[in-house]
Amino acid sequence: MPQNLNQIYLVELERLRQHEEVDPNHLNTLTQQIASDKVLKYAIVADFKTKVILDGEHRYNALKNLGCKRIPVVYVDYESPNIEVQAWRDNYHLTKRDIIEAALTGKLFPPKTSKHVIRNSDVPIHISSLEKKVDVPLEILKSDLKFIPLRNIRTAMHTNLKESLSVYARFLKTETVDLPLILDKKTKVLLDGYEAFQALDLLSAEKTPAFLININKVEIKTTEKLTKEAILDAGLKGEKLPPKSFTLLTEHVRINVPLKRLLKPEKPSKKVLKVYNSSLELLYEGWPTPLVKLNSLSTNGRSVWAKLECYNPFSNSVKDRIAWYMVKEAVEKGDFKHFLYEATSTNTGIALASIANILGAKTRLYVPMTVQKVSDIYLKVLGAEVVRLPVGLTVEALSQVDMEAKAQGAAHLNQFENDANFKVHLKHTAREIDQQLTSVGLKPTHIIGGIGTSGHMSAISIYFKAKYGDNVKIIGVQPAPNEVIPGIRRVETGMKWIHWTKFDEIVDVKQSEAAEAVTKIARKEGLLIGLSSGAVVHAFQKVAGEEGVYVLVFPDSGYKYAEQFERHIVNTETREST
Repeated sequence: MPQNLNQIYLVELERLRQHEEVDPNHLNTLTQQIASDKVLKYAIVADFKTKVILDGEHRYNALKNLGCKRIPVVYVDYESPNIEVQAWRDNYHLTKRDIIEAALTGKLFPPKTSKHVIRNSDVPIHISSLEKKVDVPLEILKSDLKFIPLRNIRTAMHTNLKESLSVYARFLKTETVDLPLILDKKTKVLLDGYEAFQALDLLSAEKTPAFLININKVEIKTTEKLTKEAILDAGLKGEKLPPKSFTLLTEHVRINVPLKRLLKPEKPSKKVLKVYNSSLELLYEGWPTPLVKLNSLSTNGRSVWAKLECYNPFSNSVKDRIAWYMVKEAVEKGDFKHFLYEATSTNTGIALASIANILGAKTRLYVPMTVQKVSDIYLKVLGAEVVRLPVGLTVEALSQVDMEAKAQGAAHLNQFENDANFKVHLKHTAREIDQQLTSVGLKPTHIIGGIGTSGHMSAISIYFKAKYGDNVKIIGVQPAPNEVIPGIRRVETGMKWIHWTKFDEIVDVKQSEAAEAVTKIARKEGLLIGLSSGAVVHAFQKVAGEEGVYVLVFPDSGYKYAEQFERHIVNTETREST
C-alpha cells in the first residue's frame, strides 16, 4: 500500500474496475474537452487492493475512448475507517462491500449512485479532494512503457548531482524504480526525468523505463525562451543547457518497476580466467577489488573484512577509480585535453599519468613538499612533469594549478571538486562491498575509512545509509591535529561531499599509531598496507565492539612509504633501547 496519498501512479486502464455506469452525454462532452485540452488535468481515486475506481469513472472512460493506455491514479486504502461510502440517490443504502461486488461482478450501479467521503474530522470531505492537478499529456497516456538502454538516451541539460541523490536513495532502498523517463520518440532526447536518469546511471542500470512521445505534441515549460528545436539541439549536439532549464510534467507520476529488472546481469563467478584486451580494461574489468577477512582482528562474535584497493593496477590504490572516471567523463563531455594538470600527494598522480599515457596525453603534477621523495621517481618514470610546491596539503595547491592550467590551455580535472570522484564510488565501490558481503550471507554493521577528498567514504555512506539506514555505522578517519598521514586530512581543511551525507563518528589518528597498525597487519596477515590503511586499522581498534561485521577500506599498499616506515622503525628501536 503506498504510504503517501499525494503520490500519483500511472496505472494501466485494463487493471482498473468501475462500479458505476456512466452518463453518455456527460462522457461525450468530457471526452471532447480532454481531447481539446490534450492533457488530463486531474487524477482519479482508486482502492489500491482491488483497483476499484472510487471517483473519476467518466475520466477513466473518456481516456478509453481516446485510445489511452494509462491513467493517473491516487491510491487509497478502502478498508480505512476514515473512508465512507454514501449514496446520492434516496432509495439506496450502500456499503463498501456493495461497491466492491458491483465492480468485481460487473453488475454496475447507475451513474452517480455512490459518493465517497473522507472523515478526518467532524466534517466529511468528498474524496475528490485527493485528486491533484496533474496535467499529464495525452501523448504520454497513449504511449507504451518501453525499456530503453541508458546508453541510447541523449541528455539536453546538466543535472544537479546532489539533488539526484534522494531519488537514488529511494530506488536503492525500495529496490523499485518509480519514476519513468520521458523521451522524444525520434531523437531519444530526454525531456523529463533527469534526476531519475542520473540515479539509474549511479545504480549502474543497463536500461530504464521510459515513455516515447512526439515533442511537438506536448507543452514544454522553460525557464527562458527556449524552443523545442533548441532543446533537441542541446541533446543531439552535446552543448548542454543549465539544470532545470525546462520540464514537461507539472506533477511527477509514478510507476512500479523492480530495480533488478534494469540492472546489468551479474558477472559469472569468482574464478574466471583473467584476460584483458588493453591495460585500461585491466582497471574497470578487474573490479571488484578483493574483500578479505582479517582473521587476526576477527573473533567469534565479530568478523572484520578489508577492501583491498591496492589491487587496482596503475597506482595500486583507490585513486585509479577516480582518475579513470574523471578522464572518462571529460572525454564524454568533450572537455578532455592532451595536457592534464593535477595536484596530488602521489596516488592520483600515478593513476592520471598512467591513463594519460594510454590515451596519448601528457601530465604535469603538483606535489606538496611534505610528500615522500620517492613519489617523484614513480611519476617521472611515467613521463610526468613534477612540480614541487612549498605547501603542506595538496588542497593548498589548487589555486595555482587552476591558474596555470587556464593560462596554458591544459585541463585541470581537480579531484577535490570533480563529482566523478564521488560518482565512481557510488556506482562501483559501495555496491561491490554490499554484493561481496551478501555473497557470504552478511550485512555490514560498521564501515571505516579514511577521509581525503571525501569522495569514497561519502559515497559509501550515502549508499549504505540509503539501503540499511542507521543499522550501518559510517566512521571516518582523519589525522590528529598537527599530524600528517599521506592520503587523508582533517575535515576542517575543506571537503565537498562529506557535507552531503552522515558520518556517525570521526576518529583522530597519529602517524605513529597508523605506522604501528601497519606493522601489526603485516606481521599478522602478511599484508603490507599503506599509512592511511594503518590509520583505518587503528581507528577500528578504538571503536570496535565484541560483535558486528566491520569493513575496513584500505586505500593502498605500503610500498610508497618507505621513508615514513624507516622513521617509525628508528623511533621504535630508539624507545626500546632506552
